[in-house]
Amino acid sequence: MWSEHQKGLYLAVSLVGQAQAVLGDLPKEKRQIFSDLVYALEERFAPSCQTELYRVQFKECRQKASDTLPGLGQSVRRLSNLAYPTAPLELRDTLAKEQFIDALVDSEMRLRIKQSRPKGLNDAIRLAVELEAYNTAESKTLNSIGHLRHTTGDERTETPNSSITAISMGQMTTWMKTIENNLQYLTKEIQDLKSQRKFQQREKINNTQSKGERGVPLF
Repeated sequence: MWSEHQKGLYLAVSLVGQAQAVLGDLPKEKRQIFSDLVYALEERFAPSCQTELYRVQFKECRQKASDTLPGLGQSVRRLSNLAYPTAPLELRDTLAKEQFIDALVDSEMRLRIKQSRPKGLNDAIRLAVELEAYNTAESKTLNSIGHLRHTTGDERTETPNSSITAISMGQMTTWMKTIENNLQYLTKEIQDLKSQRKFQQREKINNTQSKGERGVPLF
């Protein structure tokens, strides 16, 4: 079991960057006291007056277009620790898990993760990454199938010697011949009707003339 002096000494030698500057601001007699070091670091990097601000940021955290799922998870975890510094670790992990799920922009992904009942934030991040990989693979497969269908359709349209094109050309030829035969038949019928009408008109004229000749008296 470490003493306060041993923990303070280990923490002091582990500080780097701006945290090391905090160590230099402390009196010499407090630089190796663990509780004094923790208090000074909290006042410098996580003052209690900013807790409410961190809670607002935590609740409003949403996935951005540039965010990766692991990166979003780490941001939520950091804000959870800053917003609830005195809460038990298990409670902070549960809050971070729920906020991570709510921060996702994909509603279907949110529903599937909730249905899977993840135990903690790491479990929720793992599920989200797996679902994203599945969705990406499925989208690529659908795009490939759509491209293949489009290409096949173009080949059928552009290939004059294909079986479908040959059937279409054969049907067109048959239709054209049928239309031509019908036209010839109609033309012949029209000509026959015209000839018949001319014959009937001539007969009518001849009959009229014959009746007139019979009715004229002879001297």
